[in-house]
Amino acid sequence: MFSRTLDTRHWTNVINIAKQLQKKTGKAPKLQIHTWELIDKAFSFPRIRRYQFVNENMDMLEHFQDNLNTNISNSVHMDNFLRVARTVRDNLNSKYHDGEFDDPKNHDLREESETPKTWS
Repeated sequence: MFSRTLDTRHWTNVINIAKQLQKKTGKAPKLQIHTWELIDKAFSFPRIRRYQFVNENMDMLEHFQDNLNTNISNSVHMDNFLRVARTVRDNLNSKYHDGEFDDPKNHDLREESETPKTWS
């Protein structure tokens, strides 16, 4: 959920769960952020993903996500990642607001998976 929403409350939950798992198993789980991958899949037309504006924003996001994933406990990397990720998300939402970009934060997979599918 953190990768999807960029809400730090979800990150706090991840850290708390990881600590409990480490106590229980003796091994720390490998934590990774996947915001770039979620946003990369959020375009309704693959062609849009190749636009220069989108590429520049996605490259910047990828850079800061990679920095954070290499040292997930670094608070400076986290702050930089959050600043850039929110800026990229806002840039894409403001430029592609007519259905070309479907912001991952608008989807809660828990709610979507609980809704039974009806076939007509």
